[in-house]
Amino acid sequence: MSNRLQLAYDRAKHWLREDLPEAESAAAQSLSKMMTSAKGYLIAAEELSVEEAQKVVDVLHFDLRQWGQDLRETRAELADWARFDFDQFEHAVAERLLAAADPTWVELERFEHGREGLEKNA
Repeated sequence: MSNRLQLAYDRAKHWLREDLPEAESAAAQSLSKMMTSAKGYLIAAEELSVEEAQKVVDVLHFDLRQWGQDLRETRAELADWARFDFDQFEHAVAERLLAAADPTWVELERFEHGREGLEKNA
């Protein structure tokens, strides 16, 4: 990706992160309205009492919260796995590139990195 596109991507990601709380709030309000509608439908269509319909909606609300928690945990586990897998992949690619590279260039690169490390520590 070009530097210009990378900068645009970073800006867009920043804007999305800023707007995320507002989007989450709107989604929560929308979900609340849907739950109220579901409760009304249960009362009208199933001939449930208000208390019975409220119990059904409360259990549904609990299940949605649990699903959200499970999703967050799964996402965190997946992110950890992906980082681990990506590190392994990066290492394997680097090893193959080094194996295919001209040994003189590899040694020159190591020398340059070593020299930079020495200059930073000085």
